[in-house]
Amino acid sequence: MNTPSQTLRVVFAASAFATSVILVLFLRGRAEWTTAFWLQLAAASLALCAGICFAAFRKGGMRLVGVPLWPFVRLFLRQLAIVYAVLAIAITALAVAIIYAITRSGPNALALAVLAGLWLSLWLAPGVASLTTWRRLCRATVGDIGQR
Repeated sequence: MNTPSQTLRVVFAASAFATSVILVLFLRGRAEWTTAFWLQLAAASLALCAGICFAAFRKGGMRLVGVPLWPFVRLFLRQLAIVYAVLAIAITALAVAIIYAITRSGPNALALAVLAGLWLSLWLAPGVASLTTWRRLCRATVGDIGQR
């Protein structure tokens, strides 16, 4: 049984949309939360997500053809775990530096940074894991063709 061809695209698009919502909320989060705000948030997030997906999916990007299901699942889950750990550490380290520079309180900076790193990584990791999985699958395909 093969993996559905649009699997990575759906995961990437969902991750890109969630991340764009977080970004737009971060940029406009102090605004009054009216109906107009939520409509603008949705429109800006959809536009940002559409642009990111257009760039990622052009020329057949992240489309799976003839990839067996269980090897794909193992590869994707491994990539997801690695990417989540790396992103959590990187975001936490960056957040500690920024928050400590503002608050000058080590325990508070560390607590907020760990929370931010773990939470933001939940939304970013699936999209990045989709990209890394697709690139690994492309390299394996190119390597297989070269050996034939």
